[in-house]
Amino acid sequence: MYRVKMTSPTKVVLLACGSFNPVTNMHLRLFELARDSLNKTGKYNVIGGIISPASDGYNKKDLESAKHRCCMIDQALKTSNWIKLDKWECSKEDWTTTAKVMAHFRDKIESDYNERSRPLPAKKRKKLNSNEGHTNNIPTINLEEESVQLKLLCGADLLESFGTPGLWLEEDIEDIINNYGLVCVTRAGSDPHKFIYESDTLTRCKNNIHIITEWIFNDISSTKIRRALRRGESVKYLLQDNVIDYIRKHQIYHIPDNKYINHMMPSPNDEATTASPDTEEESISSLDVTPSPTSSTRSRDRPDSMYHSRYHHHSADIRNFYNQTPQHVTCMTDISSLVRRVKNIRVAYTPETCV
Repeated sequence: MYRVKMTSPTKVVLLACGSFNPVTNMHLRLFELARDSLNKTGKYNVIGGIISPASDGYNKKDLESAKHRCCMIDQALKTSNWIKLDKWECSKEDWTTTAKVMAHFRDKIESDYNERSRPLPAKKRKKLNSNEGHTNNIPTINLEEESVQLKLLCGADLLESFGTPGLWLEEDIEDIINNYGLVCVTRAGSDPHKFIYESDTLTRCKNNIHIITEWIFNDISSTKIRRALRRGESVKYLLQDNVIDYIRKHQIYHIPDNKYINHMMPSPNDEATTASPDTEEESISSLDVTPSPTSSTRSRDRPDSMYHSRYHHHSADIRNFYNQTPQHVTCMTDISSLVRRVKNIRVAYTPETCV
C-alpha cells in the first residue's frame, strides 16, 4: 500500500508584454482578473506579475521613449504589491520577439526561484523516505513539484493578432502556448473561442489557452488615452493619478503647455488646483446671498435698490467670467461657485418679489 502526497497548486508568474504607451488601469486590471480566475481553478497559485515594456526599437507610431514609459509604469505600480516592472526588454536597442522575452524570463525565474526550492539529493531523499516508511509501514510517493510556471498574459487583441499574416512566426506561437501557456482576457466585441476554432495552430494548442471572460466591459486603450490627452480632455479614473501627474509634469504626448489645457487636466494630487470642501463652503458663504423672501415679505417691505444692487453685483461677476481670455479661464471649482450664484439670483428674483 502506498500513501500519495497530492500536488499543491502550480505556482504561476504572469508576464505582460507591450508598449504600455501609456500604462492604463485596464492593463493593471488584466493582472487582477487573471490571478482571480487562475486561483479559482484550484490548479494554480499566482505568486507574481511582470510588466515588460517594448524597447524604443519597436518603432510604433507615437511611441513615447522607454524612459518615460517605465517611469509611468513605476508610478502606476505604487498601488500594487505583487506586480513588478522589468526593464530588460526595453533596454535593448532593437525590438525583441515575445518568444525570446519569454525564454529570458523563464531562465530568470528558474535561477531565482527554482534554485532556492531545489529538491534534496536523491540519496538523502531516499533515506528520509525509507525512515518514514519504517515508522509508518507505508512508503511515501511524493508527487509535489516545487517549480514556477511562466504564462503570457494578454488581451483578446493580441490573440487575434496571431492571425495577421507575417506578424508572428508559427513556431513562435506554438512555442509560447505549448511551453508556457497563454492567459487571455476577453474584451467587448471579441470572440476568442471562435478565433481559436478558425485557427489550426491555436486549435492544436487550445488546451494551454486559458480564456477569461470580463463581464465588466471597459474599452480603455492607450490609443484612446493619447487622443484624449492631445485634445485636452480628462483622463481621470482611466489612468492612475500618479501617471496623470507625470504626464502633466513632463508635458508628454503632445500636450500643449498652456493654462487652458492644464485646467482641463488638473493634477489629481495638486491641492492648488483642487478645491477642498471647506474652501468651497467658505466661497459660498462669502457670497452673502439673502434667501428668497416669503410670501409675507413682498418687495414693498424691502427697498427696490437692495435687489438692484445685488443684481448688478452678480451680473458683474458673470460679465467678468466671460470676458476672460482662454489663457485665464476660471477652473472648474470657480465655475461651480458661479453656477450657485446664478441659481441664488434666480431664487431671489422671482416674478412675485420683483413687482
